[in-house]
Amino acid sequence: MNITTVNANSPDSKKRTRIAVFSIALFVPFLASLFYAVLFPGTAFGNSFYSGVKIFLVAWPLASVFLFLKEKGTHLPEKRNHKASIMPGAAFGIAIVGLLFFLIKMSPLGAVVEDNSANIVVFVEKLGVKQHFIWFALFISFAHAALEELYWRWFAFGEGRKLMKVGWAHLIAGIGFASHHVVIVNQFFPLGWALFLGACVAIGGIVWSWMYHRYNSLLGPWISHMIIDLGLMWVGWEALQAA
Repeated sequence: MNITTVNANSPDSKKRTRIAVFSIALFVPFLASLFYAVLFPGTAFGNSFYSGVKIFLVAWPLASVFLFLKEKGTHLPEKRNHKASIMPGAAFGIAIVGLLFFLIKMSPLGAVVEDNSANIVVFVEKLGVKQHFIWFALFISFAHAALEELYWRWFAFGEGRKLMKVGWAHLIAGIGFASHHVVIVNQFFPLGWALFLGACVAIGGIVWSWMYHRYNSLLGPWISHMIIDLGLMWVGWEALQAA
């Protein structure tokens, strides 16, 4: 009887490894959010998951690409249209922030934000960033937005499109990106609104992965992400001032 040795670098083995690293990439941020936002909020143990998941956003892609998948190249094709991505990214970001402020002023969302502003303040206090909220907001809007673009578009979507059709990769990576946001937003707002706003986040993630795929650049998505996060941080700042 012939015994066939399975090659760890065979296409089937590499595909299984890619599925594993892609699945872990989708679920770990969601699971971490349950620890720091739901199960152990405001505790050193819970907040360690908040800090830990930021490290994970860097460590997991590097470990996956260089250790598990052993790929020396990058997901980015050689031609990168950085300049072409700037205007679409900025336009989308400005449009979403404008829509956000319009809805807060002219729709039931405004009443929901006002009625639940105390929950926003409590969440910020539990994270321990209330006294340094401006620095926290700048970190989230600039550095963290860049980190999420690297993780969710370059890595998660980048791995997904190697496993499935691009459209499905957009959708699944977008849902993965939105999942931990739903957990966090549900700490402020009722579940129905958290799911609605989470769906908006998923759509934003899909648009950003489309930009990345279209222009082969993370610059436009990062600019867009940064503008939207600044708008959201302003809403948080107003809640803190009203408390």
